[in-house]
Amino acid sequence: MKKVKMVKVSELKFGQPRDEVLPEGFIKRVIAYKEKIADIEKISLEETILNFQRDYHPLRELEHWEWVANCYEDECRKNPNMEKEEKLAYFEGLLWGGFTR
Repeated sequence: MKKVKMVKVSELKFGQPRDEVLPEGFIKRVIAYKEKIADIEKISLEETILNFQRDYHPLRELEHWEWVANCYEDECRKNPNMEKEEKLAYFEGLLWGGFTR
């Protein structure tokens, strides 16, 4: 059985990038999905790309983010008078699995 060590969140460190080079067209796809959720998601493009480079399966993760962005865009189009809090709740539901594909 593995021993679990408790640490403070402030002591956690990000791992090094696994993939220095992402597939062709990847960055354009990231920019496209980020434009759709720009009013609610404020992580910089540079940080987003670095996060993808750290991921074990960056393409699968990108596909998930594209799905989230498309659903979010569709919902905002259907409900143009949504308040910021409603948008955030919907976005978080998509992101954290409250809604499924």
